[in-house]
Amino acid sequence: MNGLPHGRTARPADRLTALLTALNRQLVAIETAAAGALIVVISLVVLLQVLLRYLFAYPSPWSEEVSRFSFIWVSLLGASLAVQHRSHFGFPLLVSRLGPRLRRAVSAVAAALTALTALLLVIAGLALVRLAAGQRSPALDLPMGWVYAAVPVSGALMLLHLLVGPVRAAPFGGRPEDADPGRDPAAGPTATDSA
Repeated sequence: MNGLPHGRTARPADRLTALLTALNRQLVAIETAAAGALIVVISLVVLLQVLLRYLFAYPSPWSEEVSRFSFIWVSLLGASLAVQHRSHFGFPLLVSRLGPRLRRAVSAVAAALTALTALLLVIAGLALVRLAAGQRSPALDLPMGWVYAAVPVSGALMLLHLLVGPVRAAPFGGRPEDADPGRDPAAGPTATDSA
């Protein structure tokens, strides 16, 4: 069952949209779980570091690196999740006073600037990973490329979230600009959607 009326088949564009939406949903779940796990790791490692330093007078040489590297990854994963949930800094009070056409234009410019920033993160991040390829962290002896990989990974995730965003925003096959910008489309339909 493909969810289309009897006798209709999905167009290739519809299949691609469904595939991208499913991929995006899975990646958001992975990002959310990874960010949550990293926050737990940061909390536990910092607590352990404080306990070892002040109770046992034994400063741990590796704990600072673990917390710093985890913080880098959780910050950049959080930035990509903010793109997914449209929760980056904005001026909703100002934008809500604009007319519909100008509001759509501002939204398009904001999406284009976010996409440009994400693309720069991917390009510069890949260069950074290549530059750090031979470096290793002093305490953990980890390849620094793994740490810096957070930059291009986050940029690529932002691009995917931006690509799938207009598809998610369009309620029941409508146009993205018909969607309520204050509502998360992933939350499902509301009573006004069926009206």
